[in-house]
Amino acid sequence: MISSAELTGIIYVLGALTFEEICAVEKEISELRTSDHDTGSLNELCIKAIKEHLLESVSAEDVYGEATSDDAYFITGPNAFPEIPPELSQVIDILKLPVRKVDMDTIAIKLLKSLQQKIHRLDVKIGNIDGDSKDIKKLESKYSDLLNLYYDYDSWLPGKFGSVVADLMEISKKLECLKRSN
Repeated sequence: MISSAELTGIIYVLGALTFEEICAVEKEISELRTSDHDTGSLNELCIKAIKEHLLESVSAEDVYGEATSDDAYFITGPNAFPEIPPELSQVIDILKLPVRKVDMDTIAIKLLKSLQQKIHRLDVKIGNIDGDSKDIKKLESKYSDLLNLYYDYDSWLPGKFGSVVADLMEISKKLECLKRSN
């Protein structure tokens, strides 16, 4: 089984891969290493990598080159620290995998829209809160997650997420007011 760093390394080298392609690469690497190949564990690894922003999921329309599937593709995310498996060049030759490029401008637009929606949902929750300190702590935690996500995205794709800064600052002010009134 490959590690999350190796997973991001594989995708870093190839640009974008579908889950089926990741499975094929991991299977070949496992065979070369004479270790177990477990698609279930690989699926869990990909889900965890998405949650941790080691990977981002993009659509086929965001992928240039030989994007042969309408499935989602995975690209390296803002928190990835790729480690390239030594067997990868051999596996690329065996599987004849193409290197793909992605349209980071359209990806940035989609991620910005998603971040704006998350910020808006948090703003609505803040407006509907009754002032319970447990609820405020949960909202602060969600705010912290969104702020960290903003910083991750902004360092990954500089200058593409500046439009949400004012919204995040406004949420911070609202949370402070809630805490003071509680």
